[in-house]
Amino acid sequence: MAEIKLTIADKQYLAKILFTREKLDQKIVAKRVGVSEKTISKWANDFNWKSLRNRLLVGKEVILAGLYEELEEMQYALQAKPLGQRFSDSKMSDAKLKLTASIRNLETELAIADLVESGIRFIRHLQRIGTPSQVLEVSELWNDFLQQSLKK
Repeated sequence: MAEIKLTIADKQYLAKILFTREKLDQKIVAKRVGVSEKTISKWANDFNWKSLRNRLLVGKEVILAGLYEELEEMQYALQAKPLGQRFSDSKMSDAKLKLTASIRNLETELAIADLVESGIRFIRHLQRIGTPSQVLEVSELWNDFLQQSLKK
């Protein structure tokens, strides 16, 4: 069977998946893709893969749980005050407003991790039923969609 020759764009896309989604070390990614470690490092820096990798590590549920814990801690702090003094000062009130706004946003919008997971599941499905050219086309479109979503 003849070896498939990957273009630079194909190698870059594969490297991005291995680095961000599979969380592989740059050295391993370089070997698997067939480029130098320096190239992987340049791509990771130029295209902000480290930030994307970190975003994928933290899902919406983890962030929400932390925000709810912060609100709960504030409530405990208020309850620890003597009766008649259990109110928020301006600093705590401001923090509560910001926390509740963050929670509302997270509960109503999809986190990038959710988008990525949905896309990966769909592309895996397409690999089973579609042609290689369909998979490549959809993968490129999905990647473009994710990049645009990250910019917002």
